[in-house]
Amino acid sequence: MSNFILHHYQASPFAEKIRTILGFKGLSYREVTIPIIMPKPDLTALTGGYRKTPVLQQGRHVYCDTRLIARVIDEHANEHTNEHTLFPQDQAATANILAQWADQHLFGLAVALVFSPLGITELAKKVPPAMLEALVKDRADLRRGATAPKISLETVLSQLPIYLQQFEQQLLDSGPYLLGQQPSIADFSVYHCLWFINNNPAVRAYLQPYPALQKWLVMMINIGHGTVSNISGQDAIDEAKLGEPISNSELNFLEYDGLKHGSQVSVQPSDYGFDPVMGELVLSLLDEVAIKRKDERAGEVYVHFPRIGYQIKSAL
Repeated sequence: MSNFILHHYQASPFAEKIRTILGFKGLSYREVTIPIIMPKPDLTALTGGYRKTPVLQQGRHVYCDTRLIARVIDEHANEHTNEHTLFPQDQAATANILAQWADQHLFGLAVALVFSPLGITELAKKVPPAMLEALVKDRADLRRGATAPKISLETVLSQLPIYLQQFEQQLLDSGPYLLGQQPSIADFSVYHCLWFINNNPAVRAYLQPYPALQKWLVMMINIGHGTVSNISGQDAIDEAKLGEPISNSELNFLEYDGLKHGSQVSVQPSDYGFDPVMGELVLSLLDEVAIKRKDERAGEVYVHFPRIGYQIKSAL
């Protein structure tokens, strides 16, 4: 069993990406079910304010953003089980750039479709009106000041079929996975976007004309989520207090913008959800930073972020 704790909720597309990676790697882990909307007091005690879903915890180390979380899981599984890596060296640029595009642009199209009038009408059948209203307001607050423009339904209906047809052709030519015989991070990033659409019966039909893509989607769903047990948010906070402190943090430390080991910094997403996390910079790698912060409930916690997609600035 791994010592991973996944903080998530079931309806989260990005959490589905990580749950399926955990399932593909055959890992056992624990989960904390977090609120869909703010406030999220147990989560932010660990993250220092970061509120996006999911978050992965390993002792007192807290990993934010699925770009980094996927890599942490992959490295752990490769070390302990010799599983096939999701980041093949001979396709590193293709897999990573396709994954990044899917997490940003394709996900934006999926959200616009699911929250279109047709999709909202379907959601309203399952979600009480007050909860749906609170959800819409919470997501509007999250995206306030977002750098990407809001996507119209017209844009979705003109662009999504182009991408779906391209996926269909690529799977026919070189499948069963998007980049060939083995799944990569690209598959899991595209998958969670289409899973989100597929889960809404009112808009699911937009995926139906593509049989190879449908077969791939079923294959991805059938991977499952691994072996999971539930714990409370307080249990996770208590475990953070007992975790190992960071070691060798000055080794291979890369200095950017004059930020040195021990600098006081703020870290926040560069696209939306501008909730800064403040702390002491203790790890700086090519595509990962970690800051040390102290919380009255969780104690000393190390919060990790990828470099791509985040602003790391001096807090002084």
